[in-house]
Amino acid sequence: MFRLILVEDEPRILRHLKEKIRTLRPDFKIVGAYNNGEDALVELHWTQPHAIITDIRMPVMNGLELIGKVRALLPGIQCAILSGYDDYSYLREAIKLDITDYLLKPAADHDIGELLDKIRDKLMHNQTLLEREVAKQIMDASDDSDPIRAEWESIAKELFYHGNYLLVYALSLQGDIPAGIHDTFISMLQEGEKFTLLPSAAGNEDILLFGMHTWSNVRQAEWTQAIKSRAKAEDGVTVAMALSTRGLQPVPALLADCKRLVRAKSRFEGSSFWIDEGFTEDIKPLLEPLQPALLRLNQFITKQQKQLFAKELDIFFAEESKKSFPITRRGWELILLHASHTLHSLAKDSFTSTFDLKQAMELEVSDEVWRARKRIDLHTQVKEIWCSYFFRSEHDQETQRDWAKEAKQYMHAQFLENISLTSIADVFQLHPAYLNRVFKRTFQISIPDYLIKLRMDEACRFMREHPFVLIKDIAEHVGYLDPYYFSKVFKQHTGSSPTDYKNQNG
Repeated sequence: MFRLILVEDEPRILRHLKEKIRTLRPDFKIVGAYNNGEDALVELHWTQPHAIITDIRMPVMNGLELIGKVRALLPGIQCAILSGYDDYSYLREAIKLDITDYLLKPAADHDIGELLDKIRDKLMHNQTLLEREVAKQIMDASDDSDPIRAEWESIAKELFYHGNYLLVYALSLQGDIPAGIHDTFISMLQEGEKFTLLPSAAGNEDILLFGMHTWSNVRQAEWTQAIKSRAKAEDGVTVAMALSTRGLQPVPALLADCKRLVRAKSRFEGSSFWIDEGFTEDIKPLLEPLQPALLRLNQFITKQQKQLFAKELDIFFAEESKKSFPITRRGWELILLHASHTLHSLAKDSFTSTFDLKQAMELEVSDEVWRARKRIDLHTQVKEIWCSYFFRSEHDQETQRDWAKEAKQYMHAQFLENISLTSIADVFQLHPAYLNRVFKRTFQISIPDYLIKLRMDEACRFMREHPFVLIKDIAEHVGYLDPYYFSKVFKQHTGSSPTDYKNQNG
């Protein structure tokens, strides 16, 4: 029920403490066990503990310093010290940090149980922490459509007591959500109504929950207009809205629906919709008018007239053709994949085409639909992709393969340095997007993903050989200046946190 981390540099004591806590108070879940404060701090962003029990004297960062830094990041956290030193100066500093208790080693079972009870009592009186935890349970439930866990239902009913809940889910495919996007909506709440920002690990999404006493057609129109206006002002931000008139219980399922629909309905410009509006874009009416343009493009491929091919694409993407454009990004993806497939079928005798080549090109086109910030960016990149596939000579193909191989060799030689796609492209005096596509065509993996693979493989090897190395030192070893970002990437790549990996393979 409550998440706890332990920090102790003596492995025997750490193991003993873990076993005792699991036996004495199973409602505390140990989400991290560390032999130094530095590593505990690095992984705090995903362990998100409610409480911490730490030693004082430890290498790298002592327990008092750790508590001070943790408190700055998680103000509601409960902290306790388990130390072998009965030192008044330590106790005085601990009192200043407002710790829950100060136990001396070896601590008896009764004392450990009493400490955990004190921590639980203080946590149960922290309304902000409880609201945050209920919000987290909503997020966790949305992942697998399970209801909020039973042990939190009574707390949720006390803290989230409104009859109506408006869920607003905002997603940006091109970067972080603009700051303050929800300020307008908060100002529309009436007295006694509540706003909760649900937690999210992704910077490109905001999940807003508004608890309301009343809801009406008039109020729905006001909120719809406010949200649509705010979304329209932000390029690339798509907002899904959902309403529960039965309290909090339906919210996790509504959030899952929002996440599922918002990507399919996203546009290049800002937009918003209610999840029950039922809009599904049908691109079939756009396909027949597209055929004459595809036939002309095929003729230019057959005659290898690259300039005329590019000019025809400019006409296809021109503003004058806007009435025949898809509305959503998903619509763009479908219509461009249809065009790619048609051109390959029509021009199959005009150039060397294989299934792998066709599949690679269509994958590049799909990637660009979801990566491009604006429609003009999509225009530029699709033109470059199609021209490079339909008009590349054997010499061009060989040159591209050489660039890909040289980029791969460069990464193997330099991946321990702070290099990136942009810096690698600068070495070869090529545009980053172009070099990345060339590399992906040759090796079926992007340069950023390949660079991550090299670094994570080396990080795993390094940890197996040096099980007590600090996370920040591992990060620096494999070219990451930010240990927090490294730990996030490592967990995404391996499925384990750096600390868990060290414990499993040490």
